[in-house]
Amino acid sequence: MYELDHHTPYRHARYQFTPLPLIQRGLAYHEAGHVVLGQLVGFTCERVRIHTITRDGVTGWTGTTTWARSFGTYLDIAVVCGASGQAADLHQLAESGRLTPETAHLAEADHDKQMALNILTAEIVPVTETGPAPEGGLAWDHVLATAQQRVDREWDRITAVAEALLAAPDFTLTGTQAAQIAGITA
Repeated sequence: MYELDHHTPYRHARYQFTPLPLIQRGLAYHEAGHVVLGQLVGFTCERVRIHTITRDGVTGWTGTTTWARSFGTYLDIAVVCGASGQAADLHQLAESGRLTPETAHLAEADHDKQMALNILTAEIVPVTETGPAPEGGLAWDHVLATAQQRVDREWDRITAVAEALLAAPDFTLTGTQAAQIAGITA
């Protein structure tokens, strides 16, 4: 089982001037990107949520997607775990007219990339930053481009799940609820 997005809470200094509803919105779209793209390639989501956490005396917001099963191609794993959240967050910023170099920087998800790289490294899959990909491996620029294409194609589903997550009690959905909202059937 993998839990995505255990990272620095959104109270870090770089977020200090971002209003809470925009932080929550970014997190909801980020997590919805993981869930929708993951479920479409056969991952089994147990739960997705955005919530407060306290680390090192700092309380802030974060998101978590919990997978019961996450199998697929190495590209699927890299896209779902490493790039889909960031791609969805960037898409919602662009759609809302709030995408700037500064907000794009806030959407960076190095923690997701690192998790994907850890999974791929454990499977002995070579990854380069830019193409061409090594034999049997991946180029991260291709992973990012693939994530953006999939997010663009599935935007209506991602939006439905993100908006439901924002409206849900305690900002939490089960994987089954998210799949139903997105119209994804097994």
